[in-house]
Amino acid sequence: MNTETSHDELIDHATRWMVLLRSGHAGDADWQAYRQWRAQDPRHEQLCAQLETRLGMFKVPIAQGVSGTVLQQALTAPSVSRRKLVQGMLACTGVAIGASLFIGQRGSWLGELTADLSTGTAERRTVNLPDGSELLLNAKSAVDTDFSHAQRVVRLLDGELRAKVTLNSSTPFQLLTPQARIQVPGGELSVREREGQGLVIALKGAARIARPGLDTLQLQAGHEVSYDRFGFGVVRPMSLGATAWVEGLLEVRDTPLTEIVEALRPYRNGVLRLDPVIAGLCVSGLFRLDKSEQVLDTLARTLPIRIVRRTDYWVTVSPA
Repeated sequence: MNTETSHDELIDHATRWMVLLRSGHAGDADWQAYRQWRAQDPRHEQLCAQLETRLGMFKVPIAQGVSGTVLQQALTAPSVSRRKLVQGMLACTGVAIGASLFIGQRGSWLGELTADLSTGTAERRTVNLPDGSELLLNAKSAVDTDFSHAQRVVRLLDGELRAKVTLNSSTPFQLLTPQARIQVPGGELSVREREGQGLVIALKGAARIARPGLDTLQLQAGHEVSYDRFGFGVVRPMSLGATAWVEGLLEVRDTPLTEIVEALRPYRNGVLRLDPVIAGLCVSGLFRLDKSEQVLDTLARTLPIRIVRRTDYWVTVSPA
């Protein structure tokens, strides 16, 4: 049995425990067996701890009427069938959680569990790389790294990061995302890609961005460009407060409400929905990302919107 297969099996075991213990049907014997299993191996402890921080693991679907029994049936199915069962199950109950929870490949939460580096809800993390470069991961982000004398590669599986890259003209630093290949000899850049929407900011030094089947773009320092599967957006000067998240802040000026909600999601468990009718409302201000509930309440006092809280894990921003 290879290491990858063994790790996949551990993930399945851990997720089944999570479902059972949150199903309402677990007895004292189940809790005792779970604690014993968790203590058997440091990997068990690590996986369980990570699962417990991933979007309030399984609490959202259970709150929406998905029973622990159904979830267990889905999780014990073969891998391909399991994905289909879970997708269908969530669709039937209206749980539009998206790729960051159950669905996807390496960018999904299962992929993040096996990533070299990852962060949970409302967690930021600084990592020193073998070449002396530095990564700062935003909340709910995951990367793989591949460093040797011949290459310096970081793969952003999902989320957002800032990289301070040590200059090495003979071995360019490559940052790969699901949709782009970004190359810099040295300098500083910020990259975000979530659910097919990407943004690159060249903070110090230029960045070369290549897209499969598209032209290569040279991004100069102090500029940013967005992209999606259709191509690049307009290159523009770096936005004010573009990297304020590094300090745990959200700094915006005449920014659409949809971007505010997107910035808050990695700092919350569960689902935060935005009614498209009010997505274009513009916001200016300075907010603390770690206090998302306060941010929502402040927005509700200053904009024609209301915050509807069905549960702690299901919140909708609607027109007033």
